[in-house]
Amino acid sequence: MIANKEHGFGLLFGLLLVTASCTEKITMDMPEGRKVPVVEGSITNEFKRHEVILSYSSELYNTEGFEMISGAEVYVVGGNDTIWYFEQEDNPGHYLTDSVAGVKNRRYHLEVNVENNTLFSHPLRMYADTKMPNNASGIDSLGLLPLRNEQGIPFVDESAAVCLCPYFQALSNENIVYRVELFLNGKRFNNRPSKLFNLFSMRGYAGYYFNGPEMLKGNPEIPVGVMSKEYLREGNVIKVKLHSISEDYMYFLVSQKLAVGVNPAMGAFPAMFSNLFSNCNAIGWFNATSVIEAENVYHESMFQ
Repeated sequence: MIANKEHGFGLLFGLLLVTASCTEKITMDMPEGRKVPVVEGSITNEFKRHEVILSYSSELYNTEGFEMISGAEVYVVGGNDTIWYFEQEDNPGHYLTDSVAGVKNRRYHLEVNVENNTLFSHPLRMYADTKMPNNASGIDSLGLLPLRNEQGIPFVDESAAVCLCPYFQALSNENIVYRVELFLNGKRFNNRPSKLFNLFSMRGYAGYYFNGPEMLKGNPEIPVGVMSKEYLREGNVIKVKLHSISEDYMYFLVSQKLAVGVNPAMGAFPAMFSNLFSNCNAIGWFNATSVIEAENVYHESMFQ
């Protein structure tokens, strides 16, 4: 028994000595993944130039940026319309339409063909089919209200936050999901509280006049976004955009969020959703959304 104890103490001391002496940096040789095309694109009911971005996937811990895909033929067919995306000479891999507006409830078919590529000797073909979801006819007004934190919104100081509360007639479809975008003086706004509302489900609110008396029944208005007052100045213009998106696209966005910060040494990456079909295992998403928006001007007197 005594000999066993002495042997145990010797082994423990040896392990501590080895551990203490391991100060050399260890570089893990991670296996390289297979490179595949990545498609990111959209069309909306807004009259503007819409974009499709084409690139190849990058290796783990790549710090040199993405290899873009140039020379592609990119177009979308919807109804009797064919909408072409043209590569920008000063921005390879980025393809823009002329100013055009998509149509709610219409199906859209994306086609991407790449004759010359760095993966195969044969052309790449990628396509996607999606339907632009319906949306309310518009937002009647945007309320800028003090935060009453009955909702228990985390990371928000009640005395230093502004709730963004739209008023509009909601559709009766409970499956509508909004991707919320906030803008301050025309520029996209992203501070920590605002990101909490990035996805907003209309389940439970369908068919109501949103933030109307019948829906609230004495409860405070429901915000779709929050802005910290530290970013606001007298006369600032605040805008809210509500992108009506498909449930499939919602799952794609959620899977992207779950993938952030995953340590590849601790296990596999989460499976990424994709609505692309191809002859080259392409990934990504072509998204059709319908958008409603409203804006208001911030005045400090609103909160005195």
